[in-house]
Amino acid sequence: MDRTGDEVDTGALGHPGSRRDLTELSEAARDLDRRIEQHLARLRRDRAGRRDDIPDQRLRPSG
Repeated sequence: MDRTGDEVDTGALGHPGSRRDLTELSEAARDLDRRIEQHLARLRRDRAGRRDDIPDQRLRPSG
């Protein structure tokens, strides 16, 4: 254990240093997923609100 009382993995290669690290990473990943979903929902709402947009418009190379 380290000074803060966290379990520390000292011998295994490729494993995280502490369980807290895994918990913090999991929470950060969930937060990032939530923020991405919110951003995508906002983009969908904005796109749906635009009247000049063609629904199936695709970007095509010019020329």
